Amino acid sequence: MDLSIHTSARSVLQKIADKLNPLPVRARKEEPAPPEPQPPLQYAPADVADALYRGILDRAPDQNGLSNLVDQLESGKSIDAAAKDLLSSSEFMSTVLKQLIPPHQLPDLVQLHPERYERETTSDGVPLLLFKADSDADFDFMEHAIAHHRYYDGVGVWGVKIDLDKRITAALVQGMGATSCLELGCFTGAVISQLEEAGVDVVGLDVSHVAFALAYQNIKHRMVFADLLTARFERRFDVVLAMDIIEHLNPVKFDQYISAIAALVSKDGYFYLNSPMFGADDVFGQVFGTYVSQWQAVGEQQLYGRFHCDELGWPLHGHLVWASPVWWEQQFAAHGLVRDRTIERAIHAKLGAFFSDTPARKSLFVLKHKDNARDVQEVINGIHAALDKVLSD
Repeated sequence: MDLSIHTSARSVLQKIADKLNPLPVRARKEEPAPPEPQPPLQYAPADVADALYRGILDRAPDQNGLSNLVDQLESGKSIDAAAKDLLSSSEFMSTVLKQLIPPHQLPDLVQLHPERYERETTSDGVPLLLFKADSDADFDFMEHAIAHHRYYDGVGVWGVKIDLDKRITAALVQGMGATSCLELGCFTGAVISQLEEAGVDVVGLDVSHVAFALAYQNIKHRMVFADLLTARFERRFDVVLAMDIIEHLNPVKFDQYISAIAALVSKDGYFYLNSPMFGADDVFGQVFGTYVSQWQAVGEQQLYGRFHCDELGWPLHGHLVWASPVWWEQQFAAHGLVRDRTIERAIHAKLGAFFSDTPARKSLFVLKHKDNARDVQEVINGIHAALDKVLSD
């Protein structure tokens, strides 16, 4: 995409406005005639949403993003407000950064390995390209491809800007009473930078060279370039944080990864996890549907064996784990990390409006050791107080 994205966005909005509000024809006399009554707006919200995504984010809307934006437009949200939301999003900021740090060209895996892919169309008529992960070797193949071609040495959807999302995340950590925090996949450190300024002892872990190049100065020396399985920490943390990161790990090694995480969480600490999960949950409901036929066939107890991919055959955002909330919870419980649903529900109660605008953040777990002795109500009070401060700013 070239540097005309701002012009492109304005152009898209102007075209939509022209369709919705054509200029009235004026009479040929000195005094302009009053504007003629306009017919009711007939422009489909789905078309508006599609145009906004393509004009501002330079991509077609994903299924869930399209659905959420259409719902907002149908509920009365103006096109201008919708455009401003996209322009202030982390993804847009990342899009601008991609112009400054162009991604290296990834190979076409479909052309190189056509036998590893299949296509299907959803019940809504959306065409899908799917990677077939029917064995451990298939997961290993994709993990190797991602590492070999340095997939993460680019600017992804996790933005560098300290926006409301990052401030809320930092507030959640502080609200849990953390004096120390390890963030897995910290990227440039937008969250731990805030925590460090608040006096929290922080460490960030990432495998992206770009993350270190763009890191916040106050925490650059607190970042470690390593995979979770190769990093060595002779300590535990009050909060271990993973925002949109665990789904990037190879599920073949999941037992090793979760064992490592459990060892890093202090006895009375917490592991806060946000990750896309497909299917319904008893706390956060359904954020992402099971729109692939293979997912529906294997059921919620099993790891899904089909990756939704882009047209070059790379899993969307590099995700290697596609699974239901039930599957996720089982993996952590097997290593002694259990959900605290009381705290989770308290977070949802406080962040209802925020989650309505950013539904992907709803799929969260607050995990702890079975023998965690913290007073739950005390933790909830701390979280609510920290969030109140952020939400009132």
